[in-house]
Order: sequence, then C-alpha cells, then structure tokens
Amino acid sequence: MATLRKTFSALTFSTICSVSLSTLIAPESVQAATLTKLTFDELPTQPVDDLSFKGVTFDFKVDGIDSTAATYNVVRTWDLSEIAGRPPGSLLYNLDLSPPVLATDAPGILTLDFTMPTAELMFDVASLVNYSPFPPMPTFTIELFNEALSSISIQQVLLDEDIIGIFPSPIRAAVLGKTFAYSGTSVKRAVIDFSNTGSVGFDNLTYQAATQTTPVPEPASVLGLLTFGALGATKVMKRKQINSAS
Repeated sequence: MATLRKTFSALTFSTICSVSLSTLIAPESVQAATLTKLTFDELPTQPVDDLSFKGVTFDFKVDGIDSTAATYNVVRTWDLSEIAGRPPGSLLYNLDLSPPVLATDAPGILTLDFTMPTAELMFDVASLVNYSPFPPMPTFTIELFNEALSSISIQQVLLDEDIIGIFPSPIRAAVLGKTFAYSGTSVKRAVIDFSNTGSVGFDNLTYQAATQTTPVPEPASVLGLLTFGALGATKVMKRKQINSAS
C-alpha cells in the first residue's frame, strides 16, 4: 500500500507539473489588428469581382449585375501618338501616380467587405477628365456600414486635385484625383459608387486586418506556475504520508 501511495503521489506531481509546463509551452494565440496596404501589384491581373485577399472581399456591379469590368493589377495609359502624329504606342501617358491600380472600365459600384471590421480606411481614386466643353467635376459616393451592416456614414467625394502633369496642347484634359481617409467607428463594409466618374484608378487601399500573435509568458509567470505545481504536489504527498501513518 505504501508503494502504491508513493506511486500515486509521484503521478500527481507529474500531472500538475505537466499541466503547468503545457500552459507555458503552448500558449493560446490571440488576434491583433495591423494596418494593411494593398498597392494592387500583389496578384496577377484578374477581375476583382468576388476576389478575396488579405482580409478584404471585392464585389463589382454594373447596373446591379456582377461585372468583370473592374480589374486588379492594371497599368492605365492614354495613347496620344495619333494626335501628335507619331507611331501608335510611342506616346503613352500614365493615368495614375503609382501604377498598377485596380481599374474600372465601366461606371459601377465597388463593394469592400472586411473580414475584420476596420476603424481606419484610406484609398486613392484618379479619373481622366476632359475639360471640353467643361463638364462638371467627377464625383463618387461612399457609404460605410458597421458590423451589423447598418449605415454609419455616406459622403460624396469630389475629384478636384490635379495629380498628373498637364497634357500637351491642344488637349484639354487632366487626371483628377482624391485621397479618401476615414477614422472612427469600425467599418465592416464600404460601398463606393463610381457611376459618375467613368473609368477610375483605385489605389493604395489601407485598412486594419487581423494577424495571429502568440504571447510569450513573462519569467515571473513561468516561475509562479512551476512554484504552484511544486507546492501542490508537496501538499498531496504530505497528506498521503499522514493518512498512511494513521
């Protein structure tokens, strides 16, 4: 019986220490948010409709129907060779400051669904504008939704910043753009209506995305757990010895 008690006490000590050590060796992973920026050169050229990448899912619709007219990883250019009397393709102008971009080829609605609601959202939009006969400045509308998909903000954004150098005369055109920036209530979905802008370049999408981190216990925590295990095992063995003596 004494041998059995000693064996049981040793097993108890081993179990307690194993639990403590397993807690140290395999701590639980926790989720943290970090700012992520998409510059649209990360993937091969492809339609963005229903594309999911780095915590965001894209949807693009034209007249309410899913469309392939929005494309990831596109270098937008304007060929002015013919106007300048040069061979085709010899006079190309970039239509974006930092190509490639997400390019839309038709007026439509771009929806962004975030896996993790983001309290920060920023992106650039650029559009080619013809000043003859002086049409109104292009605009887009953005509506933001919270985690319950309730609308929390709707805003009309005017593309009024000249972001590309002047095109050669007599062409009265320029690329106008805007940087949209938001900080506030966490956003689960953003709906961007490009119906009034024509073809646009969408770039530098910045938002919060989830990352997995594994916390490392502090030395004091390690010592505390080992001490707790040793004390617990000692008390068990002493109790067993007292019971055997009686």
